[in-house]
This record gives sequence, C-alpha cells and structure tokens, in this order.
Amino acid sequence: LAQNPVNIKPGRDPKQPIDEDYTRKIREYTTQPFFNSPLTDYLPASAKVPTPKAVLGDVAGAPGKLPYSHEVYRYMRMLEAASPRVKVFSIGKTEEDREMIAVAVSSEANIAKLEENRARLTKLADPRTINLNDDEAEKLIADTVPIYYLTGTIHSPETGSPTALMEMAYRLAVDESAYIKNIRDNAITLITPVVEVDGRDRQVDVYNWHLANPGKNWPNLVYWGKYVAHDNNRDSMALSLALTRNVLNTYLRWKPQVLHDLHESVAYLYDNTVGAEPYNAWLDPILTNEWHFIGWNNVGEMTRMGMPGVFTYGTFDTWSPSYLMFIAASHNGISRLYETFGNGGADTVERTLSPNEYSRTWYKQNPPLPKTVWSQRNNNNYQQTGILVSLAQFASNRQYFLRNFYLKSKNSILKAKVSGPAAYIFPGDDPRPGGQAELLRLLQLQGCEVHRATAPFTITVPGKKKPTRPSEVAASGGNGSDGSNGSDRKRDNVETRTFPAGTYLVRMDQPYSRIADMMLDYQYWSPNDPQRSIYDDTAWTFGELGNVQVVRATDVVALEAAMEKVTGEVKAAGGVSGSGSVFLVNHNADNALVTLRYRFKDAQFDAAEESFEAAGTKFNRGSLVIRGVGQN
Repeated sequence: LAQNPVNIKPGRDPKQPIDEDYTRKIREYTTQPFFNSPLTDYLPASAKVPTPKAVLGDVAGAPGKLPYSHEVYRYMRMLEAASPRVKVFSIGKTEEDREMIAVAVSSEANIAKLEENRARLTKLADPRTINLNDDEAEKLIADTVPIYYLTGTIHSPETGSPTALMEMAYRLAVDESAYIKNIRDNAITLITPVVEVDGRDRQVDVYNWHLANPGKNWPNLVYWGKYVAHDNNRDSMALSLALTRNVLNTYLRWKPQVLHDLHESVAYLYDNTVGAEPYNAWLDPILTNEWHFIGWNNVGEMTRMGMPGVFTYGTFDTWSPSYLMFIAASHNGISRLYETFGNGGADTVERTLSPNEYSRTWYKQNPPLPKTVWSQRNNNNYQQTGILVSLAQFASNRQYFLRNFYLKSKNSILKAKVSGPAAYIFPGDDPRPGGQAELLRLLQLQGCEVHRATAPFTITVPGKKKPTRPSEVAASGGNGSDGSNGSDRKRDNVETRTFPAGTYLVRMDQPYSRIADMMLDYQYWSPNDPQRSIYDDTAWTFGELGNVQVVRATDVVALEAAMEKVTGEVKAAGGVSGSGSVFLVNHNADNALVTLRYRFKDAQFDAAEESFEAAGTKFNRGSLVIRGVGQN
C-alpha cells in the first residue's frame, strides 16, 4: 500500500494555553529564530503535569544545566504520576549498579492496553504463530499500535539528549495540537533517556567542576562506563556491556518497529538513516526502502520549516552491524541515528566550521553556517523537531510500518529455503566445546533459537574453494548484491559430510535468522567496492574470532535432521574421570581454560612443554597439570 503524507500542519492548538515563562526562555536561549521550529518554539501549559523546570530549575537546554541520570528519572516518574499517558519501566542495571529505564508515552487508551498490544506485536514478530497467514496478519495489523523506541546519550560527552527527551515526553503527554495528538493516538513512543548511565553521571561531575572553576581547562573522561568509552556503541553483536543487553532485551520484549539512537557531533542535524554504500549484505531489502522513506522525509520537512544544516546520506555506511541502533535492523526493525550539534556540555559558545562542513552538496542543499553562536537549546530544538517529524510520519503510516515489520519477519523465516543458507551447524565433535557453547549462548541472547541433533545426519556441503581475488569479488557483486554475499564462489565440487548426534544447529527458518547470518557468515568487501574508505569494521566472523567450527549449510536436508530445541542455556559438558591427586586438563585452545588459573588461585599449575599420553589419553602440548585441588 502507498505511504501517506502527513497532512496536519505543525504548530500549537490556539485553544490550549501555553506556559508563558517557559516559552519565553525557549526563545531567549535559542540563538537564532531559524534554529527553532513550529513544533518547539512554545510549550503547552498544564495545571497538573510538571514541566522539566520542576527538576532542572530552568527550561530544557538552558545554559549551565546538565541533569544527572537520577534527576532525569525523577522527572520521568513525576510525569508518570501526573499523567495516565506515561508509564515508566526499569529495564536493568549498569556495571556500577545504576538503573536504566524505558518510558512509554501514548494515549490513555494505548497505555492502558500495552500488554494486549505487545501480544499482537509478538505474533507479527514471529509469523509462525499464525502459520505465516497474511490474512491473519492483516487482522493483527488493523488492531495494533506500532512502537518507536528512542535512546539517548550512549556517548557521555554528547550531553544534550536527556533534556531534549525530558521535554519531548512532556509535549507528547500534554500537547493537544492535532499534530501531536495524531502521534499520541497512533504510536507508542518508548524512551530510554540515558543509555550510558555510569558515564553520564561522571560527565555531569566534570561539567559541574567546570562551572565551579571558570577559565580553567576541564578534562575529558578517560572512561565513560566501566573500562569502556566510544566503543560502547560497537557492542550490538558481542553484547559485552550491560547497557547493550538491557536495550536488546527491551527491544526483544517490546518488539518496536524503530530503534532511533541520538548522537551529537555534526552541524546541525545529520540523519544518517539513509547511509552510504556499502549496505549490510544480510538485511531485507525492504529496510533500504524504509530508510530512504524516513530519512528524506525528515530532511524535506525540516527544510520546509526553514532550519538549515539538515541532511542525510554522507559518509556513514550501513555495513557494520555493531552499532546500538542496528539491534533493530538485525531483528527485522528499522535502525536510525541522528548526529546533532552538541557543545560537549551546556555552555553557549561560538562555533566555526571547516569548509567541508558548510559546503553545499547535492544532499546538503541548505548547509549549516560557517560561524554561529550555538547553544544546547538549539541542539534540543533540532533533536525534538526531527523526532517529532519522524513520529508524525510513523503515526500516519502505522499500518505500512507494521506490515513491513511482519513481512521482514516472514522473509527471515522463508530465507532458509528461498535464498539460504538453510542452517549454521556447530559440529558435535568440535574439540573446543567451551568456545562453542559460549558462541551459542551469545546467539541465544540475540533471540536466536538453537537446536541439537538427536541422531547423526548427512548433508551435502561445498568442497574446498579456490582463493578469490578482490577484483573478482567486486566485479561479481561480492558485497552481497545477489543475496549470497559471495560465500559460495569458486566452488569446484561438493561433498557429503556426516555430523554426529549432539551437533548444534541454528536454523535459518526462524524470525531472527538475519542476526545469526550476519554474525556467522564471512564478509566480502574490498577497496575496489564503491565505498573505498569503509566507515568501521570490515569483517567480524564470530566462528573465526572464537576459534569455533561453524559450517554454513545450504542443503535444506539439514532442516530435516532429527533434532530438539534447546530450552535453556547451551552449556559444554564437563566432568572428571579417574582418581588421584593430580588433574590433567587437555589443552584444546579453548579460551575458557584461562579462567581455571583464577578459579583455583592457590593450586599449583604446570603446563606441559610437549605432548604426552596418560591413562590412555593423548594430551596436547600446553596441557595443564594441576596439583593442590580437591576432588570436589
């Protein structure tokens, strides 16, 4: 079905009074009228619902005001207490035991039926529950309200998002204009205002020191979270951080259609939704259309409002799936990311751009100014305006986005037999069962189903392949343009292989097959591809990274093997055989072996310099000889 334009004019409802003092401060702190929009140049008044000023002591985006995470949360919970349109959920803790939250804002009716709505979204997210029946899906789509998930401040020096999201939550709950009411009635906005909570609080500490010591140099943070800085936004595959797991779990539970992550580094709003080539080879092509539909609409609407420096496309490619926002793209949703213009704090300062930043290009026809005075309020105006424009489009096309969500989920199930592969196989005789189990547990955390063969099975697998030259890959579309990602090129023959009982299979006929495909397949990119300077990682094949055997099976016979679904965490079998006071642990290059040294810190450890045999078993060079540990 065709997409619907937003035919509602943005702007306040003249029948609803405004908060005069708050509105005056918005205009005072905005350094130029064209750095504001009809969506953010006023604040509606409410006799019951507090504005951000109740916690901040001033308006959102005011100079010198950076709230701690607990202050942001206190305000969100004040909104919840004052309005039936707001609900706050705790979604987990950080490494330093700080809370993370998600705030749902919608109409009273939608908030009252969140669980019923979530149940319908769960069926759309897994079309197997309705037997892949399109007619049943249409019935669900008609009754379901889509969810738009916003996350802020994963990068601690990018400080503006929490106050922008505080004020935006207020607007969505209070504003009675037709533009906002359309959003509230036809979408659920979910907000995690602070992602990197540990780093946020440290950043506010440093900024407050700066305010107390004017004229002195103030330091950058060495770490944001616990031993992590900028790379906390490169964790959506490895899930090594609590913040990533908390956002992923929220995504998997709520089944939102969009995950939109807010960043600050570029003048004035870079919507990198559209991205640049190379595109990730494992995504459903429907997502590419959605990116363009949303991104160019965002640029067009904000440009019509007279706001300079809004653009999409640019240098950021969509190849690597490691970013927080890509949780959505890899799980049949839509990933989005803004870069707005932050000052690294709440000071108002003069900013001078380089020529390449303010140059006019085909995708930046209304570029930012070479020099201007910039405030945190300007930044908040751009963030909120862009989000509200996107939410209006999302709400006006709710069935379009829900239908695509269902179709992408359905396609992920069908891909096992349509485009392949059929499954990824983890052989039951892998000599590194610990590493194998660790990788399979990671896939389980990603929402993937894991099965285990109950009997041996035989399938056809590709024979050995010849090395492929980069020029040949580029010439043949080896970045995945044919759906195969180049993985089956240069095969001269096929052979059969039998896998033992106990072999694990990650079937590709499941809703979240794409994240498994992304993580386990090989990546094919070369300097001869259209984008020569790739933005981030070029390759990340997890089997190779973990020294784990993984077989990419295109033979659909693999799906017919006798198997059962693993219901709990995958765990490697272990145990002790024999008796005596000396323990021998075979060295199999399993990374988990190093933890023994710390687990038994008082024991004596020796490592064999040569291979040897004992008790009828051959032990590899490097095997551990452990003394001083009891049988239990």
